[in-house]
Amino acid sequence: MPDHPGHPDLPRTQLVVQPDWTDLYGHMNAARYVRVFDHIGFQLLEPLGVGESYTQATRCGIYTVDIAVNYRRELLAGDPLELRLRVLGADQKRLLCLMELFQTRDNYLAATMEQLSVHVNLDTRRSQAFPDTLVQSLQAAAQAHAAAPLPERHVTRLTLARRA
Repeated sequence: MPDHPGHPDLPRTQLVVQPDWTDLYGHMNAARYVRVFDHIGFQLLEPLGVGESYTQATRCGIYTVDIAVNYRRELLAGDPLELRLRVLGADQKRLLCLMELFQTRDNYLAATMEQLSVHVNLDTRRSQAFPDTLVQSLQAAAQAHAAAPLPERHVTRLTLARRA
């Protein structure tokens, strides 16, 4: 049974490990995983309403405030990949996502990254509430994405719960 049950509702994209993403050990460098999650994952937020077009239209965006990366298996140059993004939750100012990076030739989960972001007004450089319709849309996405099982052995490390 595959380590990554497919789910049609999760935003996803295909990519390939480029040779210049590898390091002295001949595998994809740890920093490159984060770069893929950050840059490509941001593109997957576009259809959810918080991507580049949202920033251009509103002068608002999301700033990463915390990440938790879990490296499971190495990736080599030329490996075919699929990056999936799921919304785990959203509140008035914050968005919590989980990204999953699969090696598709051999059908395994290579890494995950949880990302907690805060909504920011780029003119004031301060956090501000999402528009109500966007909060509702992100919360609806979280509910829809919850139908897809989390990766096997995944331990959630970030949360929207406020610390006491």
